Amino acid sequence: MAHPERALTLLREATPAVEPVETTTPPPPATLYVHVSRESLVSGAGVARMEGVGPLTIGQASEFLQHSHVTIRPVIDLDQDRPVDCYEVPDRLRDLMHLRTPASAFPYSSATGRRMDLDHTIPWADTGPPGQTRIGNLGKLTRFEHRVKTHGKGWRHRQPEPGVHH
Repeated sequence: MAHPERALTLLREATPAVEPVETTTPPPPATLYVHVSRESLVSGAGVARMEGVGPLTIGQASEFLQHSHVTIRPVIDLDQDRPVDCYEVPDRLRDLMHLRTPASAFPYSSATGRRMDLDHTIPWADTGPPGQTRIGNLGKLTRFEHRVKTHGKGWRHRQPEPGVHH
């Protein structure tokens, strides 16, 4: 493997030739999150941030988007916290939580992403007060962290203010 040309030759000889298959099936829909400031949108210059990729220029972002059907979603006001009266977290609150706090609330965790559990800091109760599912009562945790916090002995979780976890 120290000689890339020899490795490529070996791979080509070991792999049977596969003819490409024509397909009329459209590619599956994909979601691409690009964060752009108002100033960059107005001026057409500046830096955007693409989730999972990192910073890129406005020109690069438009190149990513020009060959696909694009749906523009409205800007989410990160200070808007409309609580709901159900256990399940609706998509709008899930998006808001990720934008406000992209990382796990678990001590020393480096996990980030949109697919983490959203755990109620104060456990949700059927007979509890309205508005229990809100930003100030949710924390992002991986599934393992959520199980440790819920079933491990001696774990307590407090959130004195939204986004501050102890």
